[in-house]
Amino acid sequence: MYIHLDRSSATPLWQQIVTEIIQKIHTQKLHPDDQLTPTRVLAQELNVSRSTVQLAYDELLARGYVSTSRRGGTKVISSDQYTASTPHQSEPPFSPPTRPHFEEAEKQMDHWLSANQFHEKLDIDFRHQEPAIDAHFQNIWKRSLMKALQRLDMKDWGYSSSHGLWEVRSEIRQYLSVERGIDVEEDQMVLTGGTQQAIDLISQVLLKKGDTVAVEDPGFPGARLSFMHREMNIHPSPVDEEGMVVNTLPRRTKLIAVTPSHQRPTGVCMSVNRRQQLLKFAVSHQSYILEDDFDGDYRYHGGPLPSLFSEAPEHVIYILSFSKVLAPGIRLAAIVGSRAVMKEIAALQSLIQRQLPIMEQITLASFFKEGEFTRYVRRMRQLYKKRQAAMMEALLTHHFDKHFRIYGTDTGLHVFLEGAQDFDEKESIEAAKAAGVGIYPLSPYCFESNRKGLLLGFACTDENMIQEGVRRLKKILHI
Repeated sequence: MYIHLDRSSATPLWQQIVTEIIQKIHTQKLHPDDQLTPTRVLAQELNVSRSTVQLAYDELLARGYVSTSRRGGTKVISSDQYTASTPHQSEPPFSPPTRPHFEEAEKQMDHWLSANQFHEKLDIDFRHQEPAIDAHFQNIWKRSLMKALQRLDMKDWGYSSSHGLWEVRSEIRQYLSVERGIDVEEDQMVLTGGTQQAIDLISQVLLKKGDTVAVEDPGFPGARLSFMHREMNIHPSPVDEEGMVVNTLPRRTKLIAVTPSHQRPTGVCMSVNRRQQLLKFAVSHQSYILEDDFDGDYRYHGGPLPSLFSEAPEHVIYILSFSKVLAPGIRLAAIVGSRAVMKEIAALQSLIQRQLPIMEQITLASFFKEGEFTRYVRRMRQLYKKRQAAMMEALLTHHFDKHFRIYGTDTGLHVFLEGAQDFDEKESIEAAKAAGVGIYPLSPYCFESNRKGLLLGFACTDENMIQEGVRRLKKILHI
């Protein structure tokens, strides 16, 4: 059996022997039941050690190309795959099954993401999907990571609870008690890889195919599209100055997804009367409320609003995300609910991915433990408050309030300018882009709603740039 070895190659000789023999099998120079040259003989022929040949034969055996026995030696096994032609050459291309609900959700998600794509080349970008992230944040996060690693024990690298690390849940529990009036125990919380995953886990545990889910319209596309993917019956409930219009909810509604502290994207806060209507509906119809508190820490007049969960813990599932408070890249959120529901969600999480990665969890725990979280939120709240004030001053100075209804002025990281029915979002956005300014449309957040308007974020833009950006917008929008 002729085998060519390139002794100048970086590839080990035994690997070269393996490659050559496999090539001979595939090209039918070696046939099923052909016996390979004994190791001692082939070693002499190739002028290599017998152990080198034995290593090659062991590898062929491990890969399933040969069989070996004391009497028969090493033989090529019988297999239909060894043909001169490329395997599967004549087979039609394989594709996954069609899934209409998934494909439609994917298409709409792409539309939403592309409409909110950040414009790095623009002079001023009023992007609204992320908080400001600077060197200060990176430094304190790195410091928290190093302190967490110093406290880390060997056992912490093993399997842990699918609820999430106890240390993290304990810190979040204390924070929720002080800042949100939510008093729970650690077993009433499950950590997830962000809000999107949290919503999907909740839908799988609490709902079945065809159940009715009410969503805000306009509202967060991520929630609606997650329910669409799971083949739920989506009911869009309109949003007005007081939040979701509760009297539009069907009696059969199983789950109601809301952002009461700062409606996404219009920015309104759900009124006390509307909150009571929503809670009363959930109790009387045995429905769940999914409360998404995505940026409630950033309220500029008064403290954070009380949660729906604190008023009806058996009917509300609360989600706390760190994407807007800290940074999207952290990919951590917490689901809070009754013990029975959290037990089921944790079991599902264990089935899907067993547990979350450890590094982000221990760093976040350290971030809380060292007091960095409180200090950072306080610092950023003051920064955003100044930028929000600069945005409102610029809008009012240039009389935007005479052409738009302005929402979301007390909480969050953006304002919403609602236009008339004939307002052309696309034309305005293109004109702004030509002037070096990035603004964003309301329409990707709408399901059946025909409301029109613009979303202007201020978190990532300083006061001077805000003023200049609004000045340019006034000119292009002919205000």
